[in-house]
Amino acid sequence: MTSELPDTTPLAARRPITQLAAAAHCAALGKLAALLAERGMRTRQVEWLKLSLRSGGFDRDSRWGLDRYPPELLVFGSQGRRLATVHIASRSFAYVLEVAQTSKGNKILPDRSYVIGDENPDATAAMIPGYFADAS
Repeated sequence: MTSELPDTTPLAARRPITQLAAAAHCAALGKLAALLAERGMRTRQVEWLKLSLRSGGFDRDSRWGLDRYPPELLVFGSQGRRLATVHIASRSFAYVLEVAQTSKGNKILPDRSYVIGDENPDATAAMIPGYFADAS
């Protein structure tokens, strides 16, 4: 029996967002990153951009375009493995948490997704593996 894995291309299911929305998403992810840093957890915020360049030739103007996609917060464990990925839902502004999963034989499994509403970084942090572990 085979199971189809979901498309893991970062931009596949997302639409471009405005500069203002990107700033709001970055601020919300920054609050979560600060909570995780207090516990000694390592994070990295990633911004996805798409740059389009079009040559107009010698007698025409060249054109370019820059699309911004929702940023993500990657959370890493002490061994450098990714524990979770967090992004902000575009319409509801809820935290979308994708927790990395492995089997007992260390086989990588599809991420488990959670949606934490009410713009609540505390509840999101509490659902990340290792958050309640001793930071010393």
